[in-house]
Order: sequence, then C-alpha cells, then structure tokens
Amino acid sequence: MTATNGICHDISTPVLVVGAGPAGATAALLLGRYGIRSVVISRHRGTANTPRAHIFNQRAMEVLRDTGIEDIVKTAASNKEQIAHVAWLHTLNGEEYGRVHAWGTKPDRIGEYLVASPCEMSDLPQSVLEPILVEEATKLGVEFRFSTEFLSQIQLPDGRVVTSVRNRTTSETYNITAQYLVGADGARSSVISSLGIPVDGKQLNNAFGVHIRADLSKYFTHRPGSMVWILNPDAPDWSSHGSIRMVRPWNEFLVSMHNAKQDVNYEPCAEDVIQRLHQMIGDSTIRIELLNFSRWTINDQVARTWQKGNVFCIGDAVHRHPPINGLGSNTCISDAFNIAWKLAYVLRGIADPSILESLTLERKPVGDGIVRRANDGMLIHRKLWTLMGSTKEERAVVSGALQAASVEGTRLRKELRSIIEETDDEFNALGIQMNQIYSTSPLLLVEDNDSPPDLHGVNLLKQQVISTFPGLHLPHAWVVKDGQSERVSTLDLAGHGQFVLFTGIGGEGWLQAARDISREDGVPVKGYGIGRGLEYFDAYWDWEKVRGIEEDGAILVRPDHFVCWRCKRLVSNPGSRLRKVMHVLLRPPQ
Repeated sequence: MTATNGICHDISTPVLVVGAGPAGATAALLLGRYGIRSVVISRHRGTANTPRAHIFNQRAMEVLRDTGIEDIVKTAASNKEQIAHVAWLHTLNGEEYGRVHAWGTKPDRIGEYLVASPCEMSDLPQSVLEPILVEEATKLGVEFRFSTEFLSQIQLPDGRVVTSVRNRTTSETYNITAQYLVGADGARSSVISSLGIPVDGKQLNNAFGVHIRADLSKYFTHRPGSMVWILNPDAPDWSSHGSIRMVRPWNEFLVSMHNAKQDVNYEPCAEDVIQRLHQMIGDSTIRIELLNFSRWTINDQVARTWQKGNVFCIGDAVHRHPPINGLGSNTCISDAFNIAWKLAYVLRGIADPSILESLTLERKPVGDGIVRRANDGMLIHRKLWTLMGSTKEERAVVSGALQAASVEGTRLRKELRSIIEETDDEFNALGIQMNQIYSTSPLLLVEDNDSPPDLHGVNLLKQQVISTFPGLHLPHAWVVKDGQSERVSTLDLAGHGQFVLFTGIGGEGWLQAARDISREDGVPVKGYGIGRGLEYFDAYWDWEKVRGIEEDGAILVRPDHFVCWRCKRLVSNPGSRLRKVMHVLLRPPQ
C-alpha cells in the first residue's frame, strides 16, 4: 500500500471501469484487444440475472465482429427469422388486431439491411451476452471484481483518479487508482452523480418486468416474433397493456406490464402476477414458472456532458429511455467502441490526451437522438392504447365497432391500421440504428474542395446515409482478394485497433505513405488498394459506387470505423499530406 497526498492506494490500473454491463464489459474487452490492462467492478454478484435488453442490431454486431467474437455471439442468439414479427392481440390465444414485419424482415426493406452491413439483426438477451463479454475479456487479462461497490472518486492534480470501493461481501473498503475511470454503471449511475453532472429530463412512470418460463410454442411458431403486445383490459388498475417478449424460443419470456394511467401505484404479489399472466395468455391451464418480477422505470433523460477531467461516462449512465426501437444496449456497445480506442491510443503514447475531449461532442448527439426516438415511439403505443380503451366496457365498444359495417367501423379500422403502421418507425428504423453521424468532432478533417452528402429528402430515422464523407460510418461493400477467395467486407479490413487507408488504381503513393508513417512514427496505419490488379478486387462494383473519390484518391478510417478524412485525388506529396493529417487528428489544436 502506498500513499499520495495522504490518500492510500491499494490497487493501480491504467483504466478502471465501473459497471460490467454491455457498455462496461465491451469497453474492457476492447481495451484488452488493444493491449490495455483494466479492472472492472460491479456492485452485482455476477452478470445480468434477467434478460433486459435483447434486440441486437447490425451496428452493434459490427463492434463484436471487430473484437473477433461475432461467431460466438451468433451461435447464442436467436436469428432474424425467429424475430420476424410483432403483433397486437387481445390475448395470446385470442383476437389479433394486426401485425407487422420487424427488424429488417419487411419484404420491401430486406435489401436495405443487406446493403447496410455484413452482419444481421438478431436477438441476444443481455443475460446471455454479458457472460460472453466477461469471459472473452478475462482471457485478455481483464480483471472483474463483482460484489464491489463504487463509493466515491477524486481526481489528483496529475490527472489520476482515486476511486474508493467497497466489497459488499466482506465490507472491506479500499482504493483503486487509475489513470482513467469509465463510468458504465447504468441508469442510477453513482459515477455521474459523483461528478455533479446534471441529467436533463425526467422519470416518466413505472412498469413491471416479469421473467417466466412457459411453453408458449403453439402461440408463436406460426407467427415467430420478438414480441406480441397484449391489449387486454382485465386488470386495468395496474396492467391494462403489456408485451410478451421472447427470450428463448418458445419457452422463456420477459413480460412487460404497463398501466394506462400515470398515477397507479399498485404493488402486485406473485399470485397477482400469475393471474395477470394467465389473463394475458388467455389460457389458465398454461404452467408458468415465475423466475423474477420487479418494477422498472421509464425514463426520458440525457446527461448534459459525458465527461469531467479523466472520468468518462457511457451507456445508460448518460442516456436513459424506454426499450422502444431496441436501441439501449446497442448504443452502449457503440459508446464503448468510441472511447476504448481513444484511451488505448493515449495510454500507448500514440495520441495526445486532448482527443478524449471528443467523447461528448461525438456521442451526446447520438444519445439525444435515441432518447427522443424511444420516447416518441412510446407515445405511439399509448395512442393505440387510448384507441382500444383500457376498461372492459370501452374495449367491448371498440371491438364491436371494428367489426361493424358502418361509418364509425370504417373510421376505426383505418385509425387502427394507421397507428400500427406508425410503429414501422420502431421496428424497421434502419436509419437510427446505423446513422451515428459525427458532424462537429475535432477528430475529423475536411478538405476545402469537399462537401457533405445532400440529405434533403432523406428520412434519417428510416434510411441509412451511405457516404465516405468525414464523420460518417465507413460503408460496407464486399470485396475479394481474387476469384478463388472468400469475400470480405470493407468493415473487416477497417478497425482492429488501427487507422486504415483505402485507395485504388493510381493511389500507390498513399499506400507507401501509410507504410512509412506506421514504420517511422509508430502510428498504426494500414493501407489497402481496392481495384483490378490490387490487393482487393471490387467484384460487385459496390465499392466504386460508394467510395466518393477518384480511383487514386484516399479515404482514412478511424479504429472505430468512422471516416475521419478523405482526399479526392492523389496529391504531389502524399506522404507529407497524410503525415500532416495524422498529426492533426491525433494531436488536435487546442
């Protein structure tokens, strides 16, 4: 044990991560991949014991593909065919009000999802994902300390962060000193509270989460889907609406129970919950094993800033919202991808610590967007609940009108269809899943003769922006080494902890510049030529369509797959130009 300024330090580590959920465990895994040692603490006894987040979008899977564990995750996940629908019913075995194709399976949208990414949508419960992340990170030397509670932190004059923690099993209190602290401790973040950072917004209301095992295969196999919404008003005081969400097909589920009124404060017992489950299923003979039930809060909150000094907050600590659109854990994973490479580059001496100041500038607009979208989506569901009625008497009137050959029946059927069609913004929102645009970051460089893509008329919620303009995500395109090779994605060539430069025929000068910088300056820059006779062949001509530069131009991509600079044509001294670009990006002017 040593002491600095009278403070005892029991453990030292380059990075301390508070929280072992999707954000924290992914950050630790990535740091391990980059060769950076970290310690992760969690107040919980182990990884998530309930399914919680589940929809896994393409952007998040690309991150885990970069870490090398995509195959492990895909094996554990339910595939896109098993989550192909969302439906609205009176009871699970009763009247259906409508259904939609979900998560990229809509016939007229499938092609957009195939173009977007080499990865597929899937369903991976948080309780399954977290153990995989922890196991793979542990293999890389990450130390996880569960049942360890964050108490407080102070930052020393030299920037180091001293964190006081408590072992919840032994009650031992000790300190962990780190050069950097990452707060990934969820929606009740103690780390962000310790920083005094305001969290804008409010807690809206409560719902109940009920984890069960029950054989419901006869209600799902003909209509496979991630969830069904049950609009059954038999328990209007505390659970007039809810969803039955698949955890494992088709015998494990997470049921959300919502009330239509804001001021209901009922505390159900286990018997109440089982009775309500049978009402929602519509069959009291179904055997239900109740694994867990608890109240959870629906939030509309975003932190005002995501960092203070050498402490950085990511994940649900800084963006809190309903599970609409399935954006929660996916955004947490992308947050981790953003901060991990920057920490690694600073700790390895490749970049100036000032690059870390970009976290809020880049990720807060993403957090603002997903919180707004999730809460807007929740309003659509509430609009449907209002239409259908939350009492038996109201529902009887609506059900009768929906089947009536009358003006009112016609109007009501059109309104029902219209509201359900609005949920396409939730279940086929490719744009908000993929369009994480960094437009104001200091870690971008735009040439004077360059201009951003014209987004006029683009639905950023539904449509992906495909461009190599700095601040946008590298487009996916399949390329091959030769006619006897497996195809690979441009995203497979990018990432892996290094900057990557793409060029084409005539751009050999850029490739030599990348090799020189990597060898002489110690900055990991890998160059690839894509074109006939080069290292990779644009077999489908897809790269040519999206690259946005001439064949001899260059595109530079950060370790987190974001384009940070491009040059339309080869310049007279590519080595000097690229070296200047790298200097500005890794040591941005103050």
